[in-house]
Amino acid sequence: MKLPPDYISGFIDGEGSFGVIIYKHPQRKLGVDARLSFEIELRDDDLKILTAIQRILGCGRIYHLMYERYGWFPHAQLKVSSFAEIRDKLIPFLKKHPLYAKKKKSFGLFCKAAGIFDKKEHLTEIGLRKLYKIKEKMNKYSKHGGIPSFRQGAGKPRARREEKNNQVIDVLSQNTAHQASKVGST
Repeated sequence: MKLPPDYISGFIDGEGSFGVIIYKHPQRKLGVDARLSFEIELRDDDLKILTAIQRILGCGRIYHLMYERYGWFPHAQLKVSSFAEIRDKLIPFLKKHPLYAKKKKSFGLFCKAAGIFDKKEHLTEIGLRKLYKIKEKMNKYSKHGGIPSFRQGAGKPRARREEKNNQVIDVLSQNTAHQASKVGST
């Protein structure tokens, strides 16, 4: 199946999801890690469309998801989480074939976040705080109007993301306090 690039952009406008994911990670120096993610999730009977989009974008992996416990049909998900693929393939494609709906704003913020990753600022506390602010702004353009989440769509139940976001901010604050006490004791 061959799809026109503008069709893919329109499809992403309707079904795509751009995410900035920040989570606790005890093995990281700051106790927190971050990554970018792009997803399109559809019912499994539309797998051919996802496969065609993956082929044209030249990136991402397709996953098969089962939601039997919810009584839903199986889904297929195209996910791009490799920063190199996001930077070198996804972003250039969408800049050449732009989005026009409200997801355009989320994409702009996603590109801003990618710039932070590209400069390796996501490895610093300041960079993580910048990413957190971008993540919060992206939520304002979601269909739920700012309910804390990095991803919307596909009819999935909502997790308690606000609590997780607060835990991440607490870890960053604890690191700042710990660094300050180290400086004061030397």
